Amino acid sequence: MALLSTVTRRGRWELPRTLRVAAFMGHVKLDLTQVAIAPDGSSIEVLSILGEVDIVVPRSLRVECSGNPIVAEFDLKAKGMAPPSPAAPLVRISGSAVGGVVRVRVVDPSAPRWWAAWLERRRAGGRPGHGAGDASGA
Repeated sequence: MALLSTVTRRGRWELPRTLRVAAFMGHVKLDLTQVAIAPDGSSIEVLSILGEVDIVVPRSLRVECSGNPIVAEFDLKAKGMAPPSPAAPLVRISGSAVGGVVRVRVVDPSAPRWWAAWLERRRAGGRPGHGAGDASGA
């Protein structure tokens, strides 16, 4: 529980069958990218009142997300991801947000971070219109 504070859980840890998370004018950050989970899955119950809850889930897990936002935001973002195997463990995320935010992001933990991708683009020739030999960028 985060009450006017920030609680972060990342790295290697075991996700229990049921985890209850609450943020009251605080911030909870859960990173599930290295979590150990039972084959039959886990449930995360979330309550955010004027607070924020950020949950990062690896694409190797299935996710079901349902929330009740009241003047709030309860989002699942999984852009451009192939669905995981039907045999993958399931994480069920449910709860309520009242004047708060619950964000669930599905990521590829092995993908380069934005700065690594940016650096690679710069090394490969820079941004369009700003490469070497472009007089407009001088």
